[in-house]
Amino acid sequence: MMQLAVVGAAGLVGQSVLELLAQRQFPAERVFAVDGPEHEASTVSYGNLELDIRQLDEFGFENVALAIFVAGDSVAREYVPQARAAGVTVIDFSSAFRLDAEVPLVVPAVNAEQLAGLEAGALVAVPNCTVTPLAMALRPLLPLQPKRLTVATYQSVSGSGQKALEELAEQTTALFSQRESENTVFEKRIAFNVLPQIGALDEDGMAEEERSIMLELRRLLQQAELPIEATAVRVPVFFGHAWAVSLEVAADIDLVQVKNRLVAAGLQCVTADQHGGHITPMEATGNDGVWISRLRKAGNTIQFWLAADNVRVGAALNCVLVAEAMYKAGVFE
Repeated sequence: MMQLAVVGAAGLVGQSVLELLAQRQFPAERVFAVDGPEHEASTVSYGNLELDIRQLDEFGFENVALAIFVAGDSVAREYVPQARAAGVTVIDFSSAFRLDAEVPLVVPAVNAEQLAGLEAGALVAVPNCTVTPLAMALRPLLPLQPKRLTVATYQSVSGSGQKALEELAEQTTALFSQRESENTVFEKRIAFNVLPQIGALDEDGMAEEERSIMLELRRLLQQAELPIEATAVRVPVFFGHAWAVSLEVAADIDLVQVKNRLVAAGLQCVTADQHGGHITPMEATGNDGVWISRLRKAGNTIQFWLAADNVRVGAALNCVLVAEAMYKAGVFE
């Protein structure tokens, strides 16, 4: 059996990765929780165990076969090369390597073939948590010949980390108590509000999150020329993302066939007589489903509402599924 490290273990995604590794009984002899100095002397849960958090700048990567990085761009750029130099296979959940042509960008339900032939010491990038569920929903529809994708995302504050959760909670309490509150994570108040920009704007007026959606989706789906119009919105929800999706296709649309394709790909399709006709981000949180509801068509456009747990399904589960696929392929032997 192998040993592995989770780097960024104290964060929301890191904790979810550890939870899933334990729940799914990943065959690791030992798991190390690794994070920065702000988490010194802290512990995190791994199944029934409490793991001491090891300091990243002191951690010996030569002790593990696999490192799952969920610690952000700057940490990945500095420490992923160090880990690989020690012969460690790395799965990275950050934007540092997602668009690197030499690094496979993988969602096993979408493009598992990208993992074929990888050896120990390989680096695999996993997409933005907003991209993964969307790619899973679009992959079964590729035979219908997509012509244009228009998507609006409604993204919970957990996508910005623990401090964002605390800011929403504090602002909500302050407003009910008629107290002033500060904006520290977000530029404008998030409580009882929506923020129609996630990340800095480029010279074309496209926000960082919107460009991430466009570029990562095109790469995952191997649709380099697909027009993608994305609007990313932060909403005052703690957990769970949602997407309003419109996909124009060249082929004739048979909604029964569309639903069958989605179900065959493992997605949860809710009909008008189930769950009140739709699934909300709250209902999607805490489970492994990628939920589709409000499925309909307008001319040659397929429209639907998508919801998923951004931390668990959009981020952590994909990291663990990649690790499982690599283990089954014998990468760590």
